[in-house]
Amino acid sequence: MAKVIVADENEGRRSLLANTLERNGFNITRAATLRQAEGTALAIMPEVVLIDGEWKNGDAIDACQRLMSDPEFAFKCRVVILGRNVSQEYLMSAAQSGVSEVIRKPVDMNVLIQQLNKHTRKQFVPPPADIERTTGGGGSFDVSMTMGDSSWALPMLKGLVGPEKINTNFIDEILTQMDEEGMEVSTELDSSAMSSMLRMALNKLVEQASVDGELNAPNASQMMGPSSPSQAKRGTSLGGNKLQHMKQGFSSSMEGILEAQAQDLADDVESKMDAILDEEPELVALHDFGTMVPIDPEVLKLTRLTSEVVSDLMWNLGQRGVVSDITLLTQIEDAAQMMADVLDALPHVEEEE
Repeated sequence: MAKVIVADENEGRRSLLANTLERNGFNITRAATLRQAEGTALAIMPEVVLIDGEWKNGDAIDACQRLMSDPEFAFKCRVVILGRNVSQEYLMSAAQSGVSEVIRKPVDMNVLIQQLNKHTRKQFVPPPADIERTTGGGGSFDVSMTMGDSSWALPMLKGLVGPEKINTNFIDEILTQMDEEGMEVSTELDSSAMSSMLRMALNKLVEQASVDGELNAPNASQMMGPSSPSQAKRGTSLGGNKLQHMKQGFSSSMEGILEAQAQDLADDVESKMDAILDEEPELVALHDFGTMVPIDPEVLKLTRLTSEVVSDLMWNLGQRGVVSDITLLTQIEDAAQMMADVLDALPHVEEEE
């Protein structure tokens, strides 16, 4: 059974998510603080640490970075963040901190369970963002420095399609990964021939891009749509000062409008649900001494004793494997929590000496 830590400071949301994952076969450990999540993760080395992205006390990205700095944890475990922030800057920070995936809220539980199964089986999942990983200490590549100029891309591509990058070792790694993913790989394939063929094909594409000007910044007519078949083959730059035109183009699409409205509605519902889960009940009434009803101390002692016995019974029945019926198990968990609330509310009666 795969071990998963659910870290969320919101108790209601944490319990809801943890109970759902437990019913789907995961061994769940709950954490209410980031420090608790870090300490527990380094102690039990779970397959996945599932962390909420928004915290009042602490930062999820910093916690992930501290976890991934441990060599054993980085080798054995993965970290997944559930958050509303999916901006490119945030995804880049998550990827640089070693986060395996960022899943946007509101979360589709079917998608979450599917992705968790992939992570627990150590299957390939695309990282939150592509980052430059250099081994020679040459620094990283800053995309923001080239938003208005795409001429940097062709030299970079030409450097990637050479024999020092695409060789037999590269092909062997790809074939091994395909085999691990369960894809059928022919043993008759020659790595040397495949690397040569792939290198020639990519070089051909780079040469064609140089001729067609595919990586040149588009003009206004290209932003409105291709006017010829040759223009239809050309790509667009990474951005520049065309962002407002792109937004106008997207807003004219009915599908884009509906998707934006649906996402706004989902975010609004999620934020209101957070407020509901966080709210505490208000006092119904305050009694003065004249309206208070006296309680027999013996009745109070009997009530507390009964509540303690029922509470212990509920917690024992709620242990894993004791009750197999999911519906009954949920009722037992609710009853145990209710009895705990009753015990917290009951005043303690001092025993007479």
